[in-house]
Amino acid sequence: MSRLWIMVLVLLWIPVMAIAQLPGNAQCPVNCSCFFSQWFVRCSNASLSSLPPGIPSATVELDLQHNQFSTLSAGFFPELAEISIIYLGSSGIHQVEPGAFQGVKNLYHLHLDNNLLEQVPEGVFENLTNLIFLHLEHNQIAHLLPGGFSSLKQLSVLDLSNNLLLELSDQALHGLPRLRQLYLSANRITNVSSKALPGTLRALSLDGNLLASVPAAIRTSPMLSTLQLSGNPIRKLTSLAFGRRLRSLRQLFLDSLALEQITNLAFTRLRWLELLSLRNNSLESLQPLSSLKSLSTLYLTGNKWRCDCKLIWLRTWQKKVLRKERSPVECSSPGALQGQLLVDIELQKLTCPPFGTDSTTLSPSENTNTPTAIAPPRDIPLPGAATTATATTSAALITTRRLPSSTTRSATSLHRVPERWDPCLADHISSVSIRTKGDTSLVVSWSFSGDHDQFEVRYTAGRDEQVLRVVGGLAEVTLHDLRGGTEYRVCVIPQNENLLECQAPAVRQCKAERTAGLPSDTQPVHAPLGHSHSAVGFGVAVALLALAALALAVTYRLRTRPIQFQRYYDEDGSPLHRRSSNQAKMTTDPVDESMEDEDRHSYVTAAGRCPEEKVDCTVSAPPRLTLTSTPTYVTL
Repeated sequence: MSRLWIMVLVLLWIPVMAIAQLPGNAQCPVNCSCFFSQWFVRCSNASLSSLPPGIPSATVELDLQHNQFSTLSAGFFPELAEISIIYLGSSGIHQVEPGAFQGVKNLYHLHLDNNLLEQVPEGVFENLTNLIFLHLEHNQIAHLLPGGFSSLKQLSVLDLSNNLLLELSDQALHGLPRLRQLYLSANRITNVSSKALPGTLRALSLDGNLLASVPAAIRTSPMLSTLQLSGNPIRKLTSLAFGRRLRSLRQLFLDSLALEQITNLAFTRLRWLELLSLRNNSLESLQPLSSLKSLSTLYLTGNKWRCDCKLIWLRTWQKKVLRKERSPVECSSPGALQGQLLVDIELQKLTCPPFGTDSTTLSPSENTNTPTAIAPPRDIPLPGAATTATATTSAALITTRRLPSSTTRSATSLHRVPERWDPCLADHISSVSIRTKGDTSLVVSWSFSGDHDQFEVRYTAGRDEQVLRVVGGLAEVTLHDLRGGTEYRVCVIPQNENLLECQAPAVRQCKAERTAGLPSDTQPVHAPLGHSHSAVGFGVAVALLALAALALAVTYRLRTRPIQFQRYYDEDGSPLHRRSSNQAKMTTDPVDESMEDEDRHSYVTAAGRCPEEKVDCTVSAPPRLTLTSTPTYVTL
């Protein structure tokens, strides 16, 4: 207990000693409050129009918020060597003149937020070489002069959100070698120059602006970890939206963009992305996020989801996510599934209508007779809590139709196609390969470039052509129920609005291959007369002789059985074996048959049951009576 009291006294004595050591002239300024030996001076809400005199030189933090400083003129702050933080927010400041911060060279934090600044003149922050945090949010800055921040060599965080900026030029942020976080939210930015962003950025906020696409400058930020683009009028994301250099991006916010389409290659290069937010958009479907190996959090609420076969992969992925971490996906269409959560819908109800049919007019019950099939998806691992270490499913719609021979396409088209446009898109298809699978199947695979997720596979044998349509970005499909031993020419064409004009696909997008097995119209081959014919006749003759020999052997075998039985009978009745009446006689046993096992008994005679060494097994017949041996059954 005594030690506890000693510690309490020491803690109470420290501030007393600190106050006692203050210089005699060290006093707190008028209308201000001082704490901890004038290290923290608070002069907020004091209706000050100029800096109060008498601020202690040992001041570390100075709070001047909610005052009435119209202009920060040169020499506004006296020499304060120890000060590191100044709060000037909400003080009605219209202008800051160069030299205003001449006496605070060691400043680390400067807050000029919620004022009326319209620009940042060059040289205002000239001597603030140690400044790390600069807050200029909620002002009226419409333009950034080139080199306005060039002297801030240690600046790490710059907040310019809620201003009136229209663009970000190349030199606007020049001379900031250590800038890590840049906040430009809620401005009116329509353009970001390709060289405007420092390569050292870790976090960038451009939400609430007027960007119609993802700025190209973002693609050259290899250290960017967090990107906020929500609230911009970006309606479509393509493979060009995010570049190859965004290797460090971990969090991407794309909320409230009015997004209507995201191509299957839009996020291909963001392999280390962990969080993706797509809330409150106009999305009806989403391509499988197979390339996002580290994705663990996906926000999808507030969209117009069409729950069909294209979202099978998403349902499977959500099943593996913990319920508390699952973002609900509510179906808007088709009508039979409206209002239901995707994760609760049975898998067989997630169907797709035939290719070219309006999905909004068909319900799952109306599509039961549609010749559709859901192709097995490609491997889509998703990492973290939501990763599929084996395969995360995507769905593809495959419909097949057979064209009559009279509609075979010719090499020339009735419609003249401009030379600069190829309706077959041959330049987008490469490396078409075919391999056999069984006797009546071919596996077709190909490579493609561009944002294509639908393909038409045409395969022709003679004058018959069949068409297989693949949806879902698959690059491999199996053709079933083909004719054996038949050569098929297979062509792969990307789906486009001029597909019907593609009459003669290029050589690079086609390949021919023959199925295994024999053709269905194959006839038996007859050997010519001559030597081979005589050899066949000789073989037939040998076979007949062998059958005859076998028949004779069987007949002989069957006939020997009764003869052998008679031989035993004659021996028993022969006079040579009769003895005198004084010899021991053997009484023959009656017939004995074991009925328990009818398959294991055989016929034997009395002579066969007598011992050969000790007993004379000869049978002597009584007078005037011929004795015949009666066979009996003996169980083996």
